[in-house]
Amino acid sequence: MSAFMSVLDSIDLSTRPKRRHTVSHIVAVLIRLCNAEIAYRDRIPDSLQDSGAYVAADESIELLTDAIDALMSAY
Repeated sequence: MSAFMSVLDSIDLSTRPKRRHTVSHIVAVLIRLCNAEIAYRDRIPDSLQDSGAYVAADESIELLTDAIDALMSAY
């Protein structure tokens, strides 16, 4: 088992407030990921904005934003 999975397994999710708190941490991580993906996409030169890398980054940003919205709506 990886160290990451061990950390995940150690999170106490026994009460609704604890689950809500955990989701808020997950949302914070997803926001950081999304911001990093936005920064990456914005560094792609104009001449490559039709490239697969740009399109993939744009799709990732959209999906991460959707995930953030969904998780924020959960609680």
